[in-house]
Amino acid sequence: MAKKPSVNIPAIHVVRLIVFLFIGLVLFACYARAVEFLTTSQLFAVRDVMIDASIQFVDTGDLRRLKGRNIFKVDIQKLQDKIKAQYPQIAQLQVVRQLPDRIKVLAQKRDALVQAIVKGKVLLIDTEGVAMYYAASAVDLPVVQCELGAPSKIILGAPLASKSIHLAVQMVRRFKAAAHLSRLKITSLDLFNLSRIDLTVGQGLHVILDQDNYASKLEMLELMAAQKKIDFTQFKYVDLRFNEPILGEHPKLESK
Repeated sequence: MAKKPSVNIPAIHVVRLIVFLFIGLVLFACYARAVEFLTTSQLFAVRDVMIDASIQFVDTGDLRRLKGRNIFKVDIQKLQDKIKAQYPQIAQLQVVRQLPDRIKVLAQKRDALVQAIVKGKVLLIDTEGVAMYYAASAVDLPVVQCELGAPSKIILGAPLASKSIHLAVQMVRRFKAAAHLSRLKITSLDLFNLSRIDLTVGQGLHVILDQDNYASKLEMLELMAAQKKIDFTQFKYVDLRFNEPILGEHPKLESK
């Protein structure tokens, strides 16, 4: 019967294996002790929760309950998602740990720019076309009249899918940014027909334009206002859809 060959493992390999196992055991023990220290030490108990000054309207009830808890056991992502869902009017939300014992809630408050009526409810929309929240009643902002789509598809805290809304937002922002046009308050924007957009401004002046080259058309209106070529109080409408503006004194707008 053949004799099985013996396996000779060099002693140096055995020593190395033992050393590696020992080092691994030491590292694991150090890791376990470090985790235990970080998650049980009072040094890392939450003592303060700081909220960005721009979002002081946030209910601090849940945040106050974080005090005394270990900072590493606070689910930062879950807390951030909860605040974001509860307050869609907050932008760029970020919840961070500030070691050893502080949690900071950093964010910016969305600024409402326009409003739209959705099934009898007033929806506030920010400067980026994001649906903020439903107000109890109408506010002192331009009213956008356009197709918004099904109310079920409106997600608070998310941009609206309506092209008309984003067009309205851009127009209002340009109006506000222009030195002379900013003096005219926009009360409503009718964007049901993008070939004949109707902005009601000032004391009832209708500014008519379309979606094509609207930026340059508003620049033309700004230039007219700057050069005092038009007394807005004397006209019912100014139609900017053509090469030359058309001014009208008629009480009713003529369909172009």
